[in-house]
Amino acid sequence: MKATLKIENITIDELMNFDKFMSFPMILFNQKEVFYANESFISLCTKMKIPPVEGNFNAFIHHPQILEAVQTALRTHEEFGMEIEFHCMDQSKCWLEMGGKTVNFKGENAILASLSDITEQKKVEDDLSRISKLRMLMLEVTQSVLQIEDIDHLFKLILDNALKALTNGLLGSILIKENEHLYISSYVGYDDHIKGFTLPIEEAFLYRATQGKMNSIANIPDLEALDKYYLHQTVFGEDVYIKSSITAPIYYKGVLFGIISIDAIKTNAFDEDDERSMEFIRNSIEIALSNHLSYQEKAFMARYDRLTNLYNRAYFEEQFALVKELAERYDDTFNLMMFDMDNLKRINDTFGHLVGDKAIQSVARELESNTRTSDFIARLGGDEFVGIFYHTDHKQLEEKFDKLLDDLKANPLMVGSQNISCSFSYGIADFPNDGTSMEELLKVADDRMYSYKGHAKKEQD
Repeated sequence: MKATLKIENITIDELMNFDKFMSFPMILFNQKEVFYANESFISLCTKMKIPPVEGNFNAFIHHPQILEAVQTALRTHEEFGMEIEFHCMDQSKCWLEMGGKTVNFKGENAILASLSDITEQKKVEDDLSRISKLRMLMLEVTQSVLQIEDIDHLFKLILDNALKALTNGLLGSILIKENEHLYISSYVGYDDHIKGFTLPIEEAFLYRATQGKMNSIANIPDLEALDKYYLHQTVFGEDVYIKSSITAPIYYKGVLFGIISIDAIKTNAFDEDDERSMEFIRNSIEIALSNHLSYQEKAFMARYDRLTNLYNRAYFEEQFALVKELAERYDDTFNLMMFDMDNLKRINDTFGHLVGDKAIQSVARELESNTRTSDFIARLGGDEFVGIFYHTDHKQLEEKFDKLLDDLKANPLMVGSQNISCSFSYGIADFPNDGTSMEELLKVADDRMYSYKGHAKKEQD
């Protein structure tokens, strides 16, 4: 519309003629009134359940975002484009994209604007942002499983991150099932008086909300519907009433292990997005719990490669299974990279295996220092390494590790008086385009790595 309506004066007849040829939602208005709104505009508002209601446009033109844009446009006569968030009459959220310009209508300055529904696009963007944030928060939990010996500390980390994700929640708790009671294991926001708290299972919010099944998430918008509001002492220096809660079961090996609850001091605190977030959190908790208890049961399994202090192949394979599971469940992507040191045999033959080990350690340190906390890298064995990288693409990875190779060439490893040149070749595969199994991705990355190695050798020759 900005490209075609190059006018300063406009009439109703012109608007109606224009509408015949370009039928999209259109409205002509200023800060006081609406002069014209076509049928497409009315239909759009009706479909989205946003004002105007029965021809009353006041709520629309006095929307804070619209009002500010109109005031600026009428003052500057500049065209504008914006996204507007509405709270619809059914309590949902929706978004419109509006573009407009100043025109003269019957001697008054007014805004001629066109609109389109971008709700689905915004929901997709918000979902991606929410899942990305959740994945980063829960990845911290996953990566901390083996560093935390006390399961209560693990649960505390989970609660802290869950409250960062469910921003309307103020308090959180995890209760563990023992026989027919639930015992407080970890909590955030509550006063220490909650220590030692126990509850018969049948009195739990989740039990009552699911009619005793305790097999699904329960979003309880108003706890008064179950019983009453509950007064609790908190770390915020006051007693508060818990008025709504979102709670989920935690299962381990098919058996109810406990419950996680995020609580709020207002009613209707949580929505469908929070329910999806809680499902992600619950899945991550069960994975983290399974890992934590499995590692305790199988303490003999080492996580790290002794030479490089990177993760070893066994741990990488376990983590890959978890990464793949979450990626498939939430339609996420990641890159797998293979690294192979160049000329390690020559280093071993010339300087000995101790120097060769130092070269491996040097490359491992550099690879790890170029890996973000959200990513991870492991030693497969010998002179081969593998890494998982999120939210990036081939070009960005190539630029990062080509720069690292340049740095390695410019700063060779010093062993005594000897300068040892350390370098590596790499190959990249992306999930799921190049494969979905670890074997498929390793094969693709390995093939590309050796293609890279051959190309680099030709350049040297």
